[in-house]
Amino acid sequence: MAMKVRYEQKEYKSILNKYKFIDGWFWCRYGINTYSGCEFACTYCDSRSHKYHLHTDFDQVIYAKKNAAEMLDGRIRRARTLLPDVVVMSGAGDPYQPVEEKYGNTRACLEVLERHRYPVHIITKSTLVTKDLDVLSKIARNNWCAVSVTITTTDDEVSRFLEPRAPLPAERFEALRRIKKEGKIFSGITLMPIVPFLEDGGESLENIAKAARDADVDYILFAGGMTMRDRQAEWYLRRLGEEYPELVPRYLELYDAEMMNGKYSGRYGPPNSYSAGIHRKMFELCEKYGLSYRMPRFIPDDFRRENYIIAEELLVEAYVAQSLGKPWTNVHWAGQNINNLKEPIRSIAGRGELRGIRNVNRELEKRIMKRLDELEGEKGSVYQVSLDDVLIDG
Repeated sequence: MAMKVRYEQKEYKSILNKYKFIDGWFWCRYGINTYSGCEFACTYCDSRSHKYHLHTDFDQVIYAKKNAAEMLDGRIRRARTLLPDVVVMSGAGDPYQPVEEKYGNTRACLEVLERHRYPVHIITKSTLVTKDLDVLSKIARNNWCAVSVTITTTDDEVSRFLEPRAPLPAERFEALRRIKKEGKIFSGITLMPIVPFLEDGGESLENIAKAARDADVDYILFAGGMTMRDRQAEWYLRRLGEEYPELVPRYLELYDAEMMNGKYSGRYGPPNSYSAGIHRKMFELCEKYGLSYRMPRFIPDDFRRENYIIAEELLVEAYVAQSLGKPWTNVHWAGQNINNLKEPIRSIAGRGELRGIRNVNRELEKRIMKRLDELEGEKGSVYQVSLDDVLIDG
């Protein structure tokens, strides 16, 4: 699919986004988009939807944010309430798409974050990330750094349809091997989305798991199904009809959808029964190949330390429950509210006020008290829910 891409520099008012709640997948408190738009032109990309307010030709005109590093440095230096926490570089555009070779915004921002000792999480489909292993390694040595490479298939034909301008899967796996050699950088795969009928078969999922094991990644993060919303759904179904027309009726059935006059009307995501089946397969494959399904979390060495450890355990538990279609919301929001505490949770427990934290009920209060007893002198580590527990229902 030939496409001419144009680069432009553009002034923006801000560069660092602070999230109200920490992302329970990627453990990030802040986000940076060094570019607006993405020339990888992924067929399934949710950024095509109205929600993100991107220009309609976002895969053909890429805006490089002018003075990105200077804005970031000024924002951090002037801040009185910002605490160092994970900054994710991804979102509505890949930080290492080819425009990075011309403008270098991502590297310049990484150097600012390294000076201010902020931990960093890169999410990319690009092999260009390996050119910055020097600064990423420095961040990892002095703080915390993770690089997640999105790989959703090992099939080149499927990849060319879904991610037409991105490097092929084998090239991305090779980039992961290079990152792994650096030692201290956490590296993993984001298997997101698992595209229905093209990537959700048992053989396709197992091929990814095998390749992940062979690349010795630290984790694999997965999400069954894909979103379907307004312009994004309409674009995807149009392209699907051109390349895989036999699959269009299956999508309309899965998403309880219809196309009328080129407009999509239907579900945002597939049914829970479908997604839970995909997640169950992936949990089983993680167990089979010795893969972690969560990534190591940055644990700050300040009043937030025990808060983050306890919140991580609750959020991972909620993630697994949600993935398998089980109740999850109360545990999730308890974890998020603990993340946002302005003082040590141990101090709150000492005053007998744990139940004053929103969503912390009597059962969670007992668990937190027990965990605090265990945590004295411990360091944080990657928390995993026992697969024997989550798969008990068969």
